Amino acid sequence: MTEYGVTSSGFIPKPFSVILEELKLLAKQELGDDIDLSENSRLLRFLEIVAKREDELWQLAEDIYYSGFVQFATGESLDRVVALLGIRRKQATRAKGYVRFSKSGQTWFEIYIPKGTRVATQDGSVVFRTTHDAILPGATTYVDVPIEAVESGSQGNVAANTITKLVDPISGIESITNPEPTTGGRDAETDEELRYRAIKYAPYAKATLHSIKSALLQIGGVTDVNVQEDLANHKVIVTIAGGPDDGISQTIEDVRPAGIPVEWQRPTTKSIDVNAQIKVLEGYNVSEVQSNVQNAIANYINSLHIGEDVNFSDLAKVILQVEGVDDIVSLEATDGTNTINSFGQSIAIAETEKAQAGTITITVV
Repeated sequence: MTEYGVTSSGFIPKPFSVILEELKLLAKQELGDDIDLSENSRLLRFLEIVAKREDELWQLAEDIYYSGFVQFATGESLDRVVALLGIRRKQATRAKGYVRFSKSGQTWFEIYIPKGTRVATQDGSVVFRTTHDAILPGATTYVDVPIEAVESGSQGNVAANTITKLVDPISGIESITNPEPTTGGRDAETDEELRYRAIKYAPYAKATLHSIKSALLQIGGVTDVNVQEDLANHKVIVTIAGGPDDGISQTIEDVRPAGIPVEWQRPTTKSIDVNAQIKVLEGYNVSEVQSNVQNAIANYINSLHIGEDVNFSDLAKVILQVEGVDDIVSLEATDGTNTINSFGQSIAIAETEKAQAGTITITVV
């Protein structure tokens, strides 16, 4: 006899066919063997409805059972499972950067730019606000003011010279732009990312490269870790993006191999400039598609891990995935020394480097 529910083989849900047969047998026991259970009988239709509802309850019970396992839990259930390990889902963060407020010529009066002034990309899809009060003196033509995205998430990582809309007008300010890309925005950790981090987490393990990386990834603010073993010099080199210096140093001291020095550093950035010519489908707003392509490229480059190469094929893929793009006429990316312009090519990123989006120029032909 097949066992259903929680068994030694895991949870086995009772199938609809078995449920229906059991209900038919029960009906005969209670109402007599001569009851009408033919294909078109009303009683059979009723029993099928009851069986369907019971089948749904079995499916729900199976979901509840597996929600207790890190390999299968999702959403809030996964949050509660990994909490037993002292792990919390990394929340979304806001992108940051700066915007240049400009006026033409020199004027005798100062221009006050209040904290909270909103600026945005040309299509208004990504909005930022200034994080400090600023003054543009009469003797100068521009001032740089730090900004932060209004909404958390990777969509706030936009390319250079794409923040050109002044949402809150300021008398005397004639133009704005962001000379450099905004960075630091990330989406909330996905179930897959959280699950992988929980499965790989080894809180009591020490003296291994994996344990060092795992422990560092638990620190709030740490977004990426690359651990390399220098066998020639008998030491470990760790490259870390994000996170507080003191917390990183203490964590390394807690988990490093005895007698083996561990040196840590921040990654050096390698700016990647991209130049592309695209065709836009009829009916789409050209400037909006241009902006979306720029942001898609910036998000791809800025999301690469430490030491991860920039691939031409991946660049082409993110461009073609933007709604409204019909085709790529030409595509070129460079780090100032190496240039890629065809499939199969990539820009190498060293183990201590991290790619960062530089100037992204999109032309519609």
